[in-house]
Amino acid sequence: MNWAAMAVSMVVPFFLTPFVVNSLGEVAYGVWILAVSTVAYLGLLDLGLRSAIIRYVSKADTQGKTDEARSAIGAALWFRLLISGGVAVLSVVLALVFPHLFKLPHDMQRAGQITVLLCALGVAVTLASGVFGAVLSAINRFDILSSITMVQTLARAVGVILILRSGRGLIALAYWEFTIVTLAGLATWGAAAKIYPVCRVRFTRPDMTMLRAIWSYSFTTFLIIIAVQIVFYSDNIVVGAFLSVGMVTFYSIAGSLALYSGQVASAMGTTFIPLASGLDASGRSDDLQKLLLRGTQAALGLVLPICAVLMVRGKTFIGLWMGHQYSEVSGTILQILIVSQFFTIANSTAGQIAYGTEKHKSVAKQAIGEAIANLTLSIILVKTVGIYGVAWGTTVSMALFHLCFWPLHVRKMVGIPIRKYVWEGWTKITLCTVPFGIVCVIADKYWHASSKTIFFGQVFATLPVYVIVVLIVFRSEAGSVFRRWQASRLARTQVSS
Repeated sequence: MNWAAMAVSMVVPFFLTPFVVNSLGEVAYGVWILAVSTVAYLGLLDLGLRSAIIRYVSKADTQGKTDEARSAIGAALWFRLLISGGVAVLSVVLALVFPHLFKLPHDMQRAGQITVLLCALGVAVTLASGVFGAVLSAINRFDILSSITMVQTLARAVGVILILRSGRGLIALAYWEFTIVTLAGLATWGAAAKIYPVCRVRFTRPDMTMLRAIWSYSFTTFLIIIAVQIVFYSDNIVVGAFLSVGMVTFYSIAGSLALYSGQVASAMGTTFIPLASGLDASGRSDDLQKLLLRGTQAALGLVLPICAVLMVRGKTFIGLWMGHQYSEVSGTILQILIVSQFFTIANSTAGQIAYGTEKHKSVAKQAIGEAIANLTLSIILVKTVGIYGVAWGTTVSMALFHLCFWPLHVRKMVGIPIRKYVWEGWTKITLCTVPFGIVCVIADKYWHASSKTIFFGQVFATLPVYVIVVLIVFRSEAGSVFRRWQASRLARTQVSS
């Protein structure tokens, strides 16, 4: 269900983005991206509570401690509602100063203010309802969460199409976004209350002991969230502040494609926090090591072919998708960002396990250092290299920090030797991508794609090269999975008979 939701969240924007850009124009779309990127910083006020809820509720649920789970949910909800009220106030302030932060055309200033206001109010709603989304994650009801996400994505897209076809612009889009976010929040609350009655708590003064425990965990997560926001949302703001609003569109096209590639792995990785928490609570350290290695291999195995296609054929794809005027600039930015995406995915499983086992304090220090280096390099390089310098700032800082930190932290966290983690987790699956990458180079040079349909047909036609190499290299692991599947199938057949 997570992958289904991921597919919808990738496919819908893929077809919708060219329509939105062409309907709004480069400047108006750039204002929209700046508004969303600016408001995204309000997500920092989550303060790491989501991961804390997942950690404490999943642990309490595994151990059968219902009262402890209820106490954690009540404390988090009390805190979140106070934060949501503060965000509502901040949204007004942010709307007033927004035209002064960026070089907005005079005729776009009012639309920009209303857009920022409504998007920020949407964040307030999301923060409040996010408590119940975290509860559903903690009890592994990703099917419910994914269903809500899919309906939300499809409803948003239908509304955007109708709004833009009727000739309306940014303001109407912002109202629709706020409406959809509110309805999704109500659906999440209703589903959690029905499936897990423990989360039916009253808005009263929380258990202060539990609140302190949650805050101790979540504050560290909060520092990581700050760093992640800077890494993934500051690039568009740097481009808008130092170059122009129009150039934000070129950068966001590349950035969105790079992030799409990571969504494939994150759809699977979101299940690892409650799983790791349960394994840790049960003292199953060997299974934690297996989860780390297999999860890392699976995440990279899913994402690397996508990264190879975007690295080699990204310019061709962007030309077919958004128009040839974007292919060179956005395609070059994409090639730079794909390198950073590799390191993000390579260590994503380790990060989820760190959250689940409450061993993420060192991760916070690494993330803050990376964010500072990222922002500093991007500002320095944008003045000398231009828009490409922003992308290089992200990639160089991420590569350095991930290579120096994560192998050492993994050894300390679950006891896996550095050489084993790098070879088993990263290198083996990465080498499997080389033959497929060579085929992609040949296809892009000699097999011209005149449409998106032909392009995807070419990708699927060459993909078996990658699959065959993976099956050869990981034949023992694949055989083990197949045997377990056969045994499970036989057991089900015996039970039914």
